[in-house]
Amino acid sequence: MAEDGAHPPGARLIGGRYRLTDRLGTGPTGTVWRAWDEDAEGHGRVAVKEPLLPGDPAGDEESGRLAHRLYREARAATRVRHPCAVTVYDVVTEAGVPWIVMELVEGESLATALRRGPLPPAEAARIGLAVLGALRAAHAVGIVHRDLKPANVLLESGTGRVVLTDFGIGDGPAGDAPAGFTAPERAAGPGAGPASDLWSLGALLRTAVGDADPGPLGPLLDRLLAEQPEARPGAEQVAWALREYLGTGDEPDAMEAHGADAAEATGGPGGTAVREVPGAPEVTGAPEVTGVPGAADTPETGDAPDAVSAPPEGPPGAESRTQSPTEPRPGPLRRLVPDLAAPRRRTPLAALGLFLAKKPGDD
Repeated sequence: MAEDGAHPPGARLIGGRYRLTDRLGTGPTGTVWRAWDEDAEGHGRVAVKEPLLPGDPAGDEESGRLAHRLYREARAATRVRHPCAVTVYDVVTEAGVPWIVMELVEGESLATALRRGPLPPAEAARIGLAVLGALRAAHAVGIVHRDLKPANVLLESGTGRVVLTDFGIGDGPAGDAPAGFTAPERAAGPGAGPASDLWSLGALLRTAVGDADPGPLGPLLDRLLAEQPEARPGAEQVAWALREYLGTGDEPDAMEAHGADAAEATGGPGGTAVREVPGAPEVTGAPEVTGVPGAADTPETGDAPDAVSAPPEGPPGAESRTQSPTEPRPGPLRRLVPDLAAPRRRTPLAALGLFLAKKPGDD
């Protein structure tokens, strides 16, 4: 498959099919490139992550072990398939380094959007519900994100789709975790689980609304930010509370239903694989993973572009092959929840606080 428009002279070909066209950004853990999949049945435009490894994987034993671990984790990450989780298509090795081929998301990060000011609580809740769906899909296949922060939440241009990206690279040092978004148990040591991601989700939502009174969301945020993991609500309770606040009822919407439906199919605590990814590598066995490799630690500030996103105006050339939700939501960030300036509620405001003592489905 050839891209509409010429690629730069001498553009590097990775894995015999992914033609690098331009650099999207460089961070502490590597460089993200925009690329074109030249396979006849390929994905079109993609993002390719080139991890930064200490030393030469071919000649340094420690670097070689890290490269192998990144490769294994990236292959496992192909199992996380959810409309709000960035799709990992492929992993190819060049000179001992695993290059990670991902869905290209054109847009900006939540961190960039928040530099313009905090969000209304309803917008924050809508974004949080989408992120939660992606987290549940990851948790269902044994992956803990470990690096949830505004820079790793992308807002797709033209659709308003929320996309979680940049999963952590395993049991890295706690000092590498993002300040302000790291659960207490993660900061105290390498131990982290799904409850740690929920703490980070609470921190993200608190940051998104800024100093404003979160109103009925307050009790939920307080519980998510509890110091002890066992004191935090489960993912299903959090989803129920956010839907209750947004007035969307008890049934998951199109963006989160995938996460709710898969718990039974996968035997996991929530989340699912809902999109078939053509050409994704086969993963067998139970992966010893905690995240997408080599993608953490993108600076919250600076000039580096966000994760696997491209500039908002988008590149020239062929149409993007990025998948979008069933019902795209047009418009900028402020219109992600166009009819929720004052959240609709089918029950009194006090009902939101009931999740503290009542689980979804209770009479």
